[in-house]
Amino acid sequence: MRDFHDQKDLFKLIHEKINVEGHDYCKQVNWIAGQCYVIDIFLWFMARRGYTLQRTRKHGIEFNSLIEYVGKANKARLLSFANMISGASK
Repeated sequence: MRDFHDQKDLFKLIHEKINVEGHDYCKQVNWIAGQCYVIDIFLWFMARRGYTLQRTRKHGIEFNSLIEYVGKANKARLLSFANMISGASK
């Protein structure tokens, strides 16, 4: 999450997978505004007070791979875009 482009891909994925329209308080929040608030404001504010967001180091707990999850979403997004472009050129 240190790289801007990785952050961007993650927030796009969150916005695609979570039905933000179902939450009255964030209907008008897009993935860009969410990313800017979380990264530029919230995490910075918390870090200045000694808190950091980090992956758990506990052993024996299985988590889904964030890298794989984001990668699959990026591939699906690119395939959709490619299909749109190929359909437009016909």
